[in-house]
Amino acid sequence: MKQPDPYISIIIPSYNRAEFLEKTIPDVLKLDYPDFEVIVVDDGSTDNTESIFNHIKATNLHYYKKQNEERAAARNYGAARAKGDYITFLDSDDQLYPNALKYAAAALKKMAYPVFLHMAYDIGTTDHVSKNVNDIKDNNPFLLIKGNPLSCMGVFIKREVFQTHQFNPDRALSGSEDWELWIRLAANYGLRTDHHVIGRLIEHDTRSVIHVSEERLIQRKRLAIKYAFQDKAVQKVFGPYKNSVVAHWLTYVSLHLAMDGKKKRALYHFIRAIKYAPWAIFTKRGMVIIKFLLFKKSSN
Repeated sequence: MKQPDPYISIIIPSYNRAEFLEKTIPDVLKLDYPDFEVIVVDDGSTDNTESIFNHIKATNLHYYKKQNEERAAARNYGAARAKGDYITFLDSDDQLYPNALKYAAAALKKMAYPVFLHMAYDIGTTDHVSKNVNDIKDNNPFLLIKGNPLSCMGVFIKREVFQTHQFNPDRALSGSEDWELWIRLAANYGLRTDHHVIGRLIEHDTRSVIHVSEERLIQRKRLAIKYAFQDKAVQKVFGPYKNSVVAHWLTYVSLHLAMDGKKKRALYHFIRAIKYAPWAIFTKRGMVIIKFLLFKKSSN
């Protein structure tokens, strides 16, 4: 007997992004796939977000407004109201291609419905220029000890599993809550990947993950590792590599500071990373940090 296509719930959290939603919502509703719903969670917006939905009529579109609690809580709120076999997430400023869910459904069925799937996506600009493709080449969950090669774009999770493995809503973790969830899911259920490109993550100057202070980066790193390693499966699978996890997060902080010209602070965190894992100096990120430390003008 032919297996039915999975019903998919697309969760879109948004905060004061009405100008993006005016384009994103009509595009998502045109996806070439019969069995999906779109759940928009307005995380306490103060702009005209709500008025957009007065003019869009679709039986598979659901709009909820709640008090502001950040992206993790908004995604959890939407997922709790989802009816899909799988849930996936889309930021209000990103784009799914028309055949996105067709490719995802085909991959899910081919893999006998895994718990945790990542599909490839473009990374580009608002003028439709592609810069590169985020395509995870294998099903190796140990990729996650080197940082976060995934984003919410392209991730598909079984809904019933998400009810017990949700985003951590700690606001101080915001910006790293996705990695913390991915490493828990990977430790408990593994990671499957597919190479079809299903959408575009759009880079722009107002993207909320770009402008982060050193203090916030350090706090996020500390909390992400703390929360992730409270999970018994994470302790078992990734415990022997915890120093590597810490080193990669320290180089992440160092790189951001180096790019911003804060050389002294960047060097401080880079040296700490090398103490945890001496080979960090020879990684691609390590080489980039050294390049910025040597040649970028200091703002310290």
